[in-house]
Amino acid sequence: AERWLGTPKLVRETSRRALLRGPQHLLPAAAKTLEQVKRDFSDIILPGQLHDRVRALAATAANTKLHGAPYRHMLFYGPPGTGKTMAAKRLARTSGMDYAILSGGDVAPLGGGAVTQLHSTFDWAERSRKGLLLFIDEADAFLGRRNDAMSEGLRGSLNALLFRTGDQSRDFMVVLATNRPGGQAREGLAADCQQGCSAVRGQSAR
Repeated sequence: AERWLGTPKLVRETSRRALLRGPQHLLPAAAKTLEQVKRDFSDIILPGQLHDRVRALAATAANTKLHGAPYRHMLFYGPPGTGKTMAAKRLARTSGMDYAILSGGDVAPLGGGAVTQLHSTFDWAERSRKGLLLFIDEADAFLGRRNDAMSEGLRGSLNALLFRTGDQSRDFMVVLATNRPGGQAREGLAADCQQGCSAVRGQSAR
């Protein structure tokens, strides 16, 4: 059913169900105060400073659409189980956005076909009336490896993402995620995240 509704093949999970909702989902979201954002994140356990950082980003994103400003892309990094996916979903909900989850591990095996699939996914994201948070888990599976050994398929995938994120968007926010704590992988992803990507390091969550 989701494929019939136009959900791209790369999307593993999404909150976007535009054709199944009533007209109320098209109403603009009201601006949120930091206190409201704190309540939205009250059941997510993170170290104090990190919790404040995530909530501040959520408050900024919540007011971005209302003011017609472009979204700021983000990079989440940390070991598995630190709540990166959960935080991204909650950030989308708090911001009044839809979310879609992709895995870099699904992109890499597609070879040259990944370019078409990525463009299809971004075209779909741009049609979201609420704005869409595009969470790419295990992004280092096809990003951050720019060297002579990179296959043409991976190189094309990287170029496609850079092309679609070269300018900030008022339609979607990209959140890249990596489980690798190593600096090289993180620096490579940060370089691929255009226009000053905000980095958030996951430590513990439940």
